[in-house]
Amino acid sequence: MPSYPDVTPPPWNESDSFRETTLQLFDPPDREAVRRLGQVLYDLAVFADREEGYEESVARTELRAVAADLRYTGGYLLHVTRRSADDCDLDAAEDKLARFAGRIGRRVDALVEKIERRLS
Repeated sequence: MPSYPDVTPPPWNESDSFRETTLQLFDPPDREAVRRLGQVLYDLAVFADREEGYEESVARTELRAVAADLRYTGGYLLHVTRRSADDCDLDAAEDKLARFAGRIGRRVDALVEKIERRLS
């Protein structure tokens, strides 16, 4: 998923293995190299045989992975609020946007809790 607003992101199952929140830390040429590495790692993991003996079902394992990724996303959104809205001197529009990130972060955290309750 390119870090550019005018580019349509690919479907979820064709997107990068690294999060955009990580990729945005790299310069564009390096970002593309890391994306390619992510695709190679993803392909290796997807096409490798899954060993027998897993205690959980595939659906449970996948939902645990989703919960972990959402937990990260919720935390990142709250970080945006703390760093941007609380620690920086932003104009009114940017402050409003940063605080919006915090509200979304709390909603994402609530969703993670629902997933984890269902799995327990």
